[in-house]
Amino acid sequence: MAHFLARRLLLQLVVFAGVLVLTFLISHVIPGDPALLRAGPKASAETIAKIRRDMGLDRPLPTQLAVYVRELLRGDLGTSIRTQRPVIADIAEHFPATFELTTISLLVVVAAGIPLGVLSAVRKDRLPDHLSRVVAISGVSLPVFWLGLLLIYIFFVRLGWLPGTGRLDMGVDPPPGLTGLYLVDSIAALDWEALRSTVRHLLLPVFLLSYVSLAPVVRMVRSSMLEVLGQDYIRTARAKGLAERLVLYRHALRNALIPTLTVIGLSYGTLLQGAVVTETIFAWPGMAYYAVGSMTYLDYPAVMGITLVSALIYTTVNLIVDLLYGVVDPRIRYD
Repeated sequence: MAHFLARRLLLQLVVFAGVLVLTFLISHVIPGDPALLRAGPKASAETIAKIRRDMGLDRPLPTQLAVYVRELLRGDLGTSIRTQRPVIADIAEHFPATFELTTISLLVVVAAGIPLGVLSAVRKDRLPDHLSRVVAISGVSLPVFWLGLLLIYIFFVRLGWLPGTGRLDMGVDPPPGLTGLYLVDSIAALDWEALRSTVRHLLLPVFLLSYVSLAPVVRMVRSSMLEVLGQDYIRTARAKGLAERLVLYRHALRNALIPTLTVIGLSYGTLLQGAVVTETIFAWPGMAYYAVGSMTYLDYPAVMGITLVSALIYTTVNLIVDLLYGVVDPRIRYD
């Protein structure tokens, strides 16, 4: 296990370094002048030149990269051009909202996708199979922005049942910021008004994110279950008189979970990608919402910081998935 972890962490470091260099080069070759944006449209040429020197933009690109890596090793992601704050502080402020949204959405995907996949496999080519297939495929086929606007129109504009934007209702104070996760903080503070408001604001974006990410999990569980249900040990378990529920979930599903875990890990990356549109539509103050504003403003320190954090999260989730293989299937050994 130690050798496996060391090798994977080394590979993760290589991937992280590649993302860093690629993102740095792309952010510095796109058209636009961050110094001009910071100085303003009426600034003089001397002022713009001074800001360029202060930002280090007058140095050769390799030198800028070396300085950025040096500061990164110190935990400094630079200063945002748009907010004039340290990027690490902006990310720390916006990250809990995205983490709360995507993690709850992933839990919904797992809780709904696995039973739907099992049902599709057990009722192959019957009505439940066709219905689950329609539900899963429609989530992939429908554009995220269109579905999000439709949800807002129906449940907020027409019916008035759920709020359309933000994390809390107007007039409701955020709970004490222990973690930045409003669900956790409101429960810890016994602030039931904030908890109720948080849940109501989560319903629409969580439904949108989980619905568009449901199809891969359902299809993988279905195909894996169909393959496992044809094995001899499943027929033996049924011949021994075991209850069908035990056969399906203790014997069949556990052996079908290996490829499903891979898809679930990849789904987290899909959720992070879909959060860009979702947070924009619902004005959700998360990292993706912050990233859209930063990209519009050509705030490359913020864009680079968000990209690096997202890459770190994605590679970490995939490492955790690899470790879970051994938990699900004890026959797997890490060399």
